[in-house]
Amino acid sequence: MGSITRSTGASVPSAGTSVRRVPAPWGESVPVPSEVVVRRPVIVLGVLALVLSSAGTASAEPPLEVGAGITDLAGALGTGTVAAAERAVEDLAAEDGLVLSAVFVPSFGDAEPGAWARDSARLSGFDEDDLLLAVAVGEETFEYGFWVDEDFPLSDVDVERAVIAEVEPRLAARDRSGAVVALAEQLGGLVAAEEEAAAAAGPWSARTTILVVGGVAAVLLVAHLLSRRRSSIPS
Repeated sequence: MGSITRSTGASVPSAGTSVRRVPAPWGESVPVPSEVVVRRPVIVLGVLALVLSSAGTASAEPPLEVGAGITDLAGALGTGTVAAAERAVEDLAAEDGLVLSAVFVPSFGDAEPGAWARDSARLSGFDEDDLLLAVAVGEETFEYGFWVDEDFPLSDVDVERAVIAEVEPRLAARDRSGAVVALAEQLGGLVAAEEEAAAAAGPWSARTTILVVGGVAAVLLVAHLLSRRRSSIPS
């Protein structure tokens, strides 16, 4: 299980103090105390903060059951890009036997991204061939975490490197579909590399075994012949 959090935020300008002058009926302007001017914006900002806080809480998604492929509850993927992500996921499963699932939500709430991904994987009944990528997409921020079973065919180190290298920069660039496609391709490349390494090691191991067995047999044969020769020489 892994978890990465990345965020970018916009700065909020600090409030200032101002004085306005209101025209009086007799033609002179009357200064209005600054405390009156400041108090009203504070009230408005307080109401605005309350509304934004309520909206953020409402958009948080609890861990949920998802299926293989793409689940987009945040509207993060356009209709033209989701097809490419789905195709990459299908190719990975067909060619390499790995099941990549990606879920996009507006927010994880107070949950840690990796824990959210883990709990969703458990609810979904995922096993050793599954990888779940969970992404919370905000207007100015993003968070993501991932989950793999301890018996996943690839190592945790390789998976984490693939996620950081392929997913993070694309999420930062708002290329969410591209993040899924790149991760699927990288996982497929890792599987191919391991298969090539195993194929290269296989014949060498067999050759080594043959040489060892042949060497032992030769030594035994020589020892047997020497023993027979000694026994045939008259004392």
